[in-house]
This record gives sequence, structure tokens and C-alpha cells, in this order.
Amino acid sequence: MDLQGRVAVVTGGASGIGAASVELLRESGAVPVSWDLGGSPDIHVDVSDAAAVGAAITETVERFGRPSLLVAAAAVPHRSLIIDHDVEAWDRVFAVGMRGVMLSIQAVARTAIEEGTGGSFVLISSNNGILADRYLSAYSSVKAGVNHLARVAARELGEHDIRVNAIGPGPTETQMLAKNLQIPGYVEKIEQVTPLGRIGTSHDIADSIVNLMRAGWITGQVVQSDGGASLTTPRGDSRSAGQATANGSDGSVAQPHA
Repeated sequence: MDLQGRVAVVTGGASGIGAASVELLRESGAVPVSWDLGGSPDIHVDVSDAAAVGAAITETVERFGRPSLLVAAAAVPHRSLIIDHDVEAWDRVFAVGMRGVMLSIQAVARTAIEEGTGGSFVLISSNNGILADRYLSAYSSVKAGVNHLARVAARELGEHDIRVNAIGPGPTETQMLAKNLQIPGYVEKIEQVTPLGRIGTSHDIADSIVNLMRAGWITGQVVQSDGGASLTTPRGDSRSAGQATANGSDGSVAQPHA
């Protein structure tokens, strides 16, 4: 798909992956419109509020034109064990991360269908949509939901030539991960289990988003943009280390003693 001149709504577009997506979409010839509550977005909007999203899409059309591209990056993180989870915090994670994504799809899809130009939507998921880490019950559940929402939306919107996919970032240098990056040994551990040997950047993820947005024969897919980090589990990593120890340093297989 040629992105030249297409209007792109980017929720969560004032920072992190959203801001990097705005930058790269602009470089690709699109007209990005950032939606966010904080920072300096083009349009201030709480994507979990249906009336606010309705007002935002109206303003977007009036100021920039009818959008046919969407990057749904707005999300709220929260860490808690399930037994200690605050219900209001749980609801807020779901309000922004699930209802907000649905409302954004709905708003942009309606304008794209009216315009008849087709479109391409990329929903921002996470490795946590397929992995099960402690303390991330709400966030992980939301991202698993986003993965399947992308599949269902792809089925429903395909007849209008609108493709819907999801990107699952792995550990990425954003404000959301800032505290983790300060944990002693965290970065080194991620680098060890990531085949490409480093933590990702917002630009890495934005590059994946824009490339997937362009790919005209891909829809309903969840692509992990993580340098291969999700390919390795601690159990498998430990087993590999044990096997390497069992083998000789020259790669030969150690024989059991009689």
C-alpha cells in the first residue's frame, strides 16, 4: 500500500512508540494525526471515552482529512499480583487498552468505508499478549484481547479492503519500561535471551508498524517485533546452557562414564 497522502490516526502518539510512528509515517508521506491525553498531541482525547473519540474523529476530518490508517498505541500499564489488584486500576487498563482500541477502530473504519479508499490498521499489542509474566495480569489480558480483536476486525473489515494486524513489541526502551531498565542485571538478561542481542527502540517498533501497514497481502496477523526475545523461555535457556556444559567446549558430545 502506498501511504503517500493518507491520513493516519496514531493513538498514544505523543510519546514512545506512538511518537516514533508519527515521525516515520510522516517520512513515508502519510499525514499522521496524534491522539493523546498527555504531551503535545495534535488532538487531546481520552480514547476510552466514546463521546471524546467521536469529537476527535470529527476534528481530525475537519483539520486533516478522512483517515484510512490507524496505529492504536494508547495503553495504560499496571503491575500487581491478582490477589492484590485494585479494581479501579484493572478497569482503567481495560478501558484504554481494549475499549479505546475498539473505539479507535470503529471511528477510523467508518470514515475509511465512507471514503471507499480501503485502509490499514496496526494495533499495538505486546509479547505479554502471548507470555504469562507475574504482576501483569491486567496488561497481559488486554494485549491477548488486542491480538484476537485484530483477527476478528480483519475478518469484518476485509470486505472494505481494510487490513488489520497487530504488532507485539518485546522489551523496548520507552518510558513504560524505564523502571525495569534500572533493575540491576535486567538489560543484560534481556540481551542474553534475545537472538539479536539488544533491547529494542521505539524506532525499531515504528519501522515494523509502517512496514506491516504497507504490506498489502497481510491481514489478521500478530507479528512479534522483539528481536526474537519471545523465542526463548527461561526453562529452554537453562536446558540449552546445561546441554552446552554436557558437550565439550569443542562441540563434541560428552560420553557417559561406565
